[in-house]
Amino acid sequence: MSRRSIGIPCSTLPNGNGNGGGLSRIEAIAERRSIPGVMLFAGTGDVLFMNAEAEVLSRQIIGAQQGADTQEVLPVEIRDLCVSLRNLLDDGDQADTDGQHELRRVTGDSEAPVLLRGFPLAPHSPNDDACMLILMEKIGRERRIVPDQAKDEFRLTDREVEIVKYISEGWTNKEIARHLDISEHTVKEHVRHLLKKTKSTTRTGILAQIFQDT
Repeated sequence: MSRRSIGIPCSTLPNGNGNGGGLSRIEAIAERRSIPGVMLFAGTGDVLFMNAEAEVLSRQIIGAQQGADTQEVLPVEIRDLCVSLRNLLDDGDQADTDGQHELRRVTGDSEAPVLLRGFPLAPHSPNDDACMLILMEKIGRERRIVPDQAKDEFRLTDREVEIVKYISEGWTNKEIARHLDISEHTVKEHVRHLLKKTKSTTRTGILAQIFQDT
């Protein structure tokens, strides 16, 4: 992924030498926490890594705040959180607290709030880099589980069950396609099959049929 500046005024840092560097440390923390959205920033504020879940959540937050036509890449809350994490790193007291200091923000709309958790990661050696980790997690409504009875009744495939779960969260076909690494056309075909199997005419109708007894 190419680096994207979020406007923190400082020079670009190297990525480290791979021996205990910022990127490896951040990946270890991300794996332990099992959070859907993961974003890694260099000390400059440049994006080093963003997984598909983080990109989807970012777009949802921006869309809720500014509309679908905006050209913004990162929500303002993430940019502000990066500034606060940068300030913590500049204090110089983080060397022995890697991944322990945490800043939290809640963003998104009331129907789909998102929890942001920020961690400053100070360099451990002259060859290491300062990094900032932001984890993103939906809060509030849990993803609905398709009942086994409904799966059998409508003869849903495992992929169709997966698509229903994301529809229940309000994801668009494009977001589902990006997350599952399949084409948007393939997602549309799955939705078309779901409409036919549930004898529905809308995505809401699919959910009404499948979750009617829950």
